[in-house]
Amino acid sequence: MGYSKASKANTHARLVETAASRFKERGVDGISLADLMQDLKLTHGGFYKHFGSRDELVTEALALALKQSGEAMREHGLGQDKPDLAGFLDFYLGETHRDGRADGCAVAALAGDATRKSAGVQAQFREHIDANLKVITDVLRTGSAQQGRETAIMVLCSLYGALMTARAVGDSPLSREILRTVRKRVLTPAAPVKQARPRRRVALGAAPRKLKPPIDE
Repeated sequence: MGYSKASKANTHARLVETAASRFKERGVDGISLADLMQDLKLTHGGFYKHFGSRDELVTEALALALKQSGEAMREHGLGQDKPDLAGFLDFYLGETHRDGRADGCAVAALAGDATRKSAGVQAQFREHIDANLKVITDVLRTGSAQQGRETAIMVLCSLYGALMTARAVGDSPLSREILRTVRKRVLTPAAPVKQARPRRRVALGAAPRKLKPPIDE
């Protein structure tokens, strides 16, 4: 590959990587092309040497962001022969991850954006989340295949929701309480609720029980 092609490929990669971080940090619509190119010290017109439209950049940047999120799951405990769920939760529900939007989970950062984007963008998220569900299901190994899948959905949605909510309330005691509580509940699920004792059935036609009269003082 000649220098010009190598240089173009390097610039393209920088554009995608920077966009992925900026989107997670500010939202897909939270940064303009002009600002993005300025961050990279490139001209606005130079963008079109790499992409036909902003949507093309969004597609590539989201693909990279989701890929990085999957890699982070494996790197922090879920990609081992003996998965470390507690270690993964320490990472995912930690304050460092909460505060590091640009380098953090793409789903927690961008799920709200995906609901307003194209079917193609939603398909990217669907594929990524489904892959994560399979990872969590294998880690939990709970009951039947259906039960394992349902439990994985509950766990994964709890993690996404906890991170989004903890970010929404800012660095505060409540934020830390949310992260701490969800971690605890995922590792130690609440005990099942005991069923109420069945009420005594009275046969049809049976005489009602007579109540003893009160004793006069």
